[in-house]
Amino acid sequence: MNPGLLLCFLLLFLPVFNLAQDDVTPPASSATPVEFNTVGKAMPPDAAPLARQIYTFHLPEPTTLDIGIAVYEATGAVFSFEGLTRLDHNNELTPAGADRWEASADGTRWTFHLRRGAKWSDGRPVTAHDFEYAFKRMVDPASANRNASFYYEIEGAKAFNQGLTRNADSVGVRAIDDHTLEIRTTLPCPYLPYIASFPTSVPVPRWQVEKYGPGWSEPGRFVTNSTFKLVSWDHGSRFEFVLDPNYNGPHKGYVERIIGKFLDTRMMAGGTLAYENDEIDQQDVSPIDLPRIRSHPRLSRELDISKDFLTHFLFFNADFPPFDNLKVRQAISHAIDREIICRVLLQGMGTPAWSMLPPGFPGYAGSKYRDIQRFDPELARRRLHEAGYPGGRGFPRIEMWVNTIARQQVGQAIQEMLKSHLGIDMTIRVVESISYRTAQYQRKIPFSLIQYHYDYPDPNNMLAMVWRSQPAGYSRHPWRNAAFDRLVDEAASEMDATRRFRLYDQAQRILSEDVGAVFLYYGMKASLRKPWLKGIKRDRDGEFPFWGNNTGYFDIYIGDAGR
Repeated sequence: MNPGLLLCFLLLFLPVFNLAQDDVTPPASSATPVEFNTVGKAMPPDAAPLARQIYTFHLPEPTTLDIGIAVYEATGAVFSFEGLTRLDHNNELTPAGADRWEASADGTRWTFHLRRGAKWSDGRPVTAHDFEYAFKRMVDPASANRNASFYYEIEGAKAFNQGLTRNADSVGVRAIDDHTLEIRTTLPCPYLPYIASFPTSVPVPRWQVEKYGPGWSEPGRFVTNSTFKLVSWDHGSRFEFVLDPNYNGPHKGYVERIIGKFLDTRMMAGGTLAYENDEIDQQDVSPIDLPRIRSHPRLSRELDISKDFLTHFLFFNADFPPFDNLKVRQAISHAIDREIICRVLLQGMGTPAWSMLPPGFPGYAGSKYRDIQRFDPELARRRLHEAGYPGGRGFPRIEMWVNTIARQQVGQAIQEMLKSHLGIDMTIRVVESISYRTAQYQRKIPFSLIQYHYDYPDPNNMLAMVWRSQPAGYSRHPWRNAAFDRLVDEAASEMDATRRFRLYDQAQRILSEDVGAVFLYYGMKASLRKPWLKGIKRDRDGEFPFWGNNTGYFDIYIGDAGR
């Protein structure tokens, strides 16, 4: 490898410490005594007394807290574990379970040096052996982890996960000693530390997993390695986490308790009553509530809308008619008015999308692909006619699946556009989230409106992780394109950043032209936050990404004013 490239590569992926002013707690005045919370973290000068350091939020009740192999089922409890690395509010890598890491000269062997003195919530030491066990468990077919393909860059992981071998030791993860973990990749993998930052890339307590099986994450059994530990889980009502004095890492929390109140998923289409009654401190907002919030004298001051790396799109089961016909997929892509959806339905909480990577994301292509899937009803009708369905005649009635009620309104707009411009009849089917994910991986969904939120800031995540073809059961979507696969595979191991991004750019074009998806809009994040909720950091663009990347749970605190 060129020595200059190697130096740039190592500088990029070695731990980064951001000392921007927003990241530093203001020092207390010499005349003001410093208060420390129960784990010894100095509280900001404007913090409320410790008895009031409680953060409360709503979430659908998890079916498990075993986030390493069940990320969708455990959503809402991502703060309960600490991986090797973590992304900060600027999407930069920072140390977490590992103090430092380095790559071999060829980029295929990564060595992570674990923090000394780290402990589990039951007092046992956290070791590299815990990480080795967890990574191999993530790709063990017996775990049924839907995100196993996330780790296919690791040597032997794909073969083990897809049953080509039953030998877990063939997976390239090894504890050299208690504090040193080695991860080997099949090819150079410049984004491996980003994969290590994903919420599923966490250790698990082997002694609990093997003793209790799937029930190991229940109260009284759930052992974690983060600054927060579970103290109660009242099924059907709420869970509660508190600060763990065993945690000795760099991400200690300020708040003494985190309370998650479980929300009936049937009620997630809108409404801010719980927030207005001060039952919760923060709430994500749907577009349907925005007009009232913006006109409300108090709520309007508590509203924040920030960017998010989130792409909404339609996908097809291209293995079966009529969606196996490219001209059908093209017709649908040209029949949808994205501007109307963003301006009217989303109330400005979205911008039209023409490719997978959103604005500001590494590799974003701007509007260069706009013409490929542009709104053009006449062209849409022509493509449908060429596909053998003039005026929609003979076109089978199709069903669009959605996995939230909140998404149904956009689905209804698309339903009307397809009827109006193409003569296509479509019904909408709302499916509960877990059932939806199961059907998705089993390739039982014919046509769907869905979103993808980034996991780490690299094109590999939103292109290869989502769209690189895999057998049924191992990937999200059934679309296959050999040229796309070759490009993202080549880009994944390319060490020259310029060439790497050029390959991803070519892959994006193929994805748009072959209509692997109809790209609709890039979502934004709208949330209400109580004025006493402090510590949320602005990123380098002046926006608040906290609710997107989950780092803020360790920074927030309750201010002394209000409440």
